[in-house]
Amino acid sequence: MDLTTAADRTAAHDPHTPHHATTATAAAEASEASARNERGVIAEHYYALQSLRAIEDARAETTVEPVTPEALLVGLYQSAEIALHNLSDLLDRASGHLERRDVDRCVTALHWVRSFHRVLVRLSVAALRVSGGLRDDTPRWDVEATPAFAEFAPALRRFDRQLTTLAEQGGVDVDRVIAERGLEDSWFGVLHCVRVANHDARVWSSNLAKSAHPAPDVAPEKLLASGRLRHAVHEHHLAGDTYFTQFRALHQIPELLVREINDRIESAILSAREGDVALAVDALDGAAELFDPVEVCLPPIVDNLSTHDYHQIRENLGLTSGSHSVSMRFHLFTDLYEQFAQELARLRAENAGHPLLSRLERHGVGLRVFIFAWRDMHLHLPRNNLGGMETKSLTGAPDAIRTVRKMRDNAAQSDAMARHDVAEHVPMSTAGPLIGYLDGPESSDGMLLAATGASTQTNFRDVQERRDFFSQACPFARPPRRVV
Repeated sequence: MDLTTAADRTAAHDPHTPHHATTATAAAEASEASARNERGVIAEHYYALQSLRAIEDARAETTVEPVTPEALLVGLYQSAEIALHNLSDLLDRASGHLERRDVDRCVTALHWVRSFHRVLVRLSVAALRVSGGLRDDTPRWDVEATPAFAEFAPALRRFDRQLTTLAEQGGVDVDRVIAERGLEDSWFGVLHCVRVANHDARVWSSNLAKSAHPAPDVAPEKLLASGRLRHAVHEHHLAGDTYFTQFRALHQIPELLVREINDRIESAILSAREGDVALAVDALDGAAELFDPVEVCLPPIVDNLSTHDYHQIRENLGLTSGSHSVSMRFHLFTDLYEQFAQELARLRAENAGHPLLSRLERHGVGLRVFIFAWRDMHLHLPRNNLGGMETKSLTGAPDAIRTVRKMRDNAAQSDAMARHDVAEHVPMSTAGPLIGYLDGPESSDGMLLAATGASTQTNFRDVQERRDFFSQACPFARPPRRVV
């Protein structure tokens, strides 16, 4: 798990980093051993934590033209590779839990399995929509020929053998569990997750097999840069039965897809600036196809990652934050969003009669809603895993929940779309009718946030008191703006 090397690669990859700075960084890092705990290496920064160099290399190695339907399909299929590698890992772990008759751990792993199948369903639905814009005689995608599927299929068979053998040997009465038990029962949870996942597997595998092949003359492994993706999934592992790999995967897929979204928004800005509104709309049609596959990666973390399980990996995340995502937090949510809003305002003023302007405006609304929906969903993570009582973030923010909420509200108050729109907008941060109650003494929310915060502060006094590794300042600095 070479995070020091990854840090050097980050600087080397950044076109704004001078060569002498890169060399100095490499020398400094080579002289220090990476910080570690009993589970493994502690991440030095977000880029290394999420193996983003491997993600970027996988995108760079594809042979299709950028900002095309084919590029959209490659991004979706690469995301499916990441999800399938994670399913293989989860199914093998679930098989091991069954073998040891550890039903509680098995059902937890299977909740993650079910969620990754749901992610694959949404990826496959998006692939079908994109494929619909290509010629009917375009060859179909051979999902079975991908390296990740070749790992997943045997893992699925191994798990099924373990479950059916256990049932045949009397280890579980499948008929009775299905007929008499409910969600409160771990064995029912196992069987229910399996049957739900099996149906979703039928859906996504069928959808992908019906989707278009973006480059029929290129082998899937080469087209997807599958080796890079497998490296991204498995580069960093922690000791013990954690969900660190899955936590990373559900950040890696959005990072991969957001890079495609950003390229398309940049293309749309340039096209609109040159007067080609139709080309701008086409670029944004493709970007919009990826909003749902990005959003669907947050609920699995929200639904499946218990406070305890998050605490097993928290220290290894290092001085990182989700707000350190350059592609999402800065390029998409700020730089490109603001420049697109400016371009849209200019077109309204100068080309009010353009027949496609209304479609471009709808894309502006869609982008705005996507960004703020993601921000709202992301608030679950500090709420569920860090809690209240002024629990500090890994980067030293004095109150993690308040900090993320303030970031969301500040973004709403300075919303570029609202700023440039002549129509009256309802602010995205407007308080709803339940806010007062939920923040009041009668709601259970305060009790749960306090309990979560107390647990976090007890388990991580070094973070709360900024001691040892966490006494150092967060090294992250705002990146240069992405100017179109």
